[in-house]
Amino acid sequence: MKSVVVCGSKKYAQEIALFCAELEKLGVLVFEPSIQEPIFENEKFHSEYVTSKLFKGLTLEHFDWIRKAEVCYIFNPKGYVGTSVTMEMAYASALGKPIFALEAETGDPCRDALIDKVITTSKALIRIL
Repeated sequence: MKSVVVCGSKKYAQEIALFCAELEKLGVLVFEPSIQEPIFENEKFHSEYVTSKLFKGLTLEHFDWIRKAEVCYIFNPKGYVGTSVTMEMAYASALGKPIFALEAETGDPCRDALIDKVITTSKALIRIL
């Protein structure tokens, strides 16, 4: 089965959801980031302990999806990549996963070097898978 994990910023939640839906319609198993109802970094839940466990859980859940997927796709309109996506790119690279991206540049040459191929549409991504 073809599978992809999508990584991207919560500021592009709607665009990412559309991209993931297109992939799913084309028969791809998609691991979509948990950003439909974004949780912002400055939010607190019950206590510092609960807040830290929640954020750790979200991070580790996405790492698990990266491990399970065949490829990692970076959804980075205008080249934007935040801290979480940077960690996800590093993890995917450490696992030897191919990293594809919407745009070639992320604002950092070290991150840019991790991108194996620029793929701008869901249909083009399907052809690669």
